Amino acid sequence: MAASSPLQPTATVLVVDDEEMMRSVLTRTMESEHYLVYAAGDGVEALALLEEQLLVDLVIADVSMPRMDGRELALELSKRYPYLPVVLISGVYLGGTPDLPGPVLPKPFTPMALASRVREVLALRPPLRRPQPTPAAFPGDGRPPIH
Repeated sequence: MAASSPLQPTATVLVVDDEEMMRSVLTRTMESEHYLVYAAGDGVEALALLEEQLLVDLVIADVSMPRMDGRELALELSKRYPYLPVVLISGVYLGGTPDLPGPVLPKPFTPMALASRVREVLALRPPLRRPQPTPAAFPGDGRPPIH
């Protein structure tokens, strides 16, 4: 019997939630959908990860968090990374107001509802332009070494 090859991640997601259990559930849900997932405990930590050149396709952030909440994070991300979509999740916010950028998924929600919302948002975003190594970064003829 041939071994099956692991599926390649389809996108990279940053999960931001101050509740460890919720962060874990969100992470497992996104991993089960074949996304590469990073996690942060609040908006400050999320920004620090992104400043380290972490390339993500989408951010999922809880609205209510200490230090920097999801709304503040989404606003800051819209300034720094205008093409990075953010899905906000909240147990207390159920309607639409202009001060919350991005779609809001009200808690409680099912893993299927989260996965569906993430797929919808990713389908709407412009293609990411990931930095590519320049030929000067490689010695010799400009091609990466073969190992």
